Amino acid sequence: FLPSEDEKLEVADDGTTFYIVFSTDCGSFQHWQSYLLFFSAVRIRQSGIITRIASGCTDEQKQKEREWHYQHIAVMSSRFRLFFTPKFSDVKDEQGETTGKDYKYFNKPFGVRYYLEKSSDFGWDEKAGKMTTVKDKAAVIILDPDMVLLRPLTTDFSGSSVQFWSPFHKKIERKKKMESGTPFGQTYGLSHNWMKFIPLAGPDSLALNVDERTADLHYQVGPPYMATAFDMHKIVRRWAELVPTVYKAKPELMSEMYSYCLAAADQGLPHEVVNTMMISAADAYGEGWQLIDSIPDNEVCLSGITPNHHSHPLPTVMHYCQNYGVGDVVFTKHLMPGDIFECTKPLLKEPSPENAMSPENAFRMLVRSNKKEELKPKLHKRHVFATCAMTSIVNEASLFFKLHHCKDGANRERTLDLLK
Repeated sequence: FLPSEDEKLEVADDGTTFYIVFSTDCGSFQHWQSYLLFFSAVRIRQSGIITRIASGCTDEQKQKEREWHYQHIAVMSSRFRLFFTPKFSDVKDEQGETTGKDYKYFNKPFGVRYYLEKSSDFGWDEKAGKMTTVKDKAAVIILDPDMVLLRPLTTDFSGSSVQFWSPFHKKIERKKKMESGTPFGQTYGLSHNWMKFIPLAGPDSLALNVDERTADLHYQVGPPYMATAFDMHKIVRRWAELVPTVYKAKPELMSEMYSYCLAAADQGLPHEVVNTMMISAADAYGEGWQLIDSIPDNEVCLSGITPNHHSHPLPTVMHYCQNYGVGDVVFTKHLMPGDIFECTKPLLKEPSPENAMSPENAFRMLVRSNKKEELKPKLHKRHVFATCAMTSIVNEASLFFKLHHCKDGANRERTLDLLK
């Protein structure tokens, strides 16, 4: 982009400033994911300020990440930022005992809270208990690092392709635009399981007023989370207070997500729950896979390679937390080399758009066993989209890196097979 074009993306068309954040550590695993997320934002011209919140980095890691950011990410856009916080994966409870040693998901609530209260963008005044510099039309959107954007994030969900979550047969009226008192989130299969932790919020918590029906309709959410800056700070502050207690009561992966639901209910901020913001597992319910199902078979791979939501409506985010494959091509974040964005690294092997949907490719290779798993038509199509989308965007980001940072002789061969 030209600098003038980049400046136009500071604010969305409706005047809202987006503050998009994602939480990482300083390891190589989330290093390449961060580059990929930033690149995906460039590709679809995402507006707003996008910040990587890096927690628990050593001084040496901070220096390396700063250099990498300024050399390779800030050149994409002046709106892309890096923000360091202390380590939060070892959190102490009220008795001063360590709760959840190396539970890395503490970094998200505590890291985002630290960012909202320490960044000059918001002007948090602890004594006054308010943000002093942020504008009323400001939205905070929380992503995960293993996400790429397929279309621009928005706070207006009045489009015809948007689907809202409802576990009931009767149609439920939903608000269509994010505003004060109306946060939004993506459907996650949490149901109302978080309600078992309501007693931990205290005898005066507003969460006590939530019944199972309301919990299912308004609180089973996950990233992308979005709210006004003021509402998000209320949720995140309470989220950070509750998550150590919830984790101590049930030390498992989902504790951090349950804590978010509890914090939102505690603050009296029910979410509008959207199905179509995200896709992740190919067989997941409550996600935007129906949009992929409706793409003609002969266009599904190309729609992943070159997303165009005007031609075929797409989910906003691809959450590549699962393993995907079609034929003998596999994509999994767990086998991605940490140095994928380097001059000498080959590009990933990609499916062929012409025959990815052919019956002879209706299988995927299982990552752990390296055995074939036959795919029924619906799952085959979804795996084709995910595999084409992820291998192509990684390669596109890698080519972008090589073009701007490598001299002659950069490796452009599409030969990297993650199973080998």
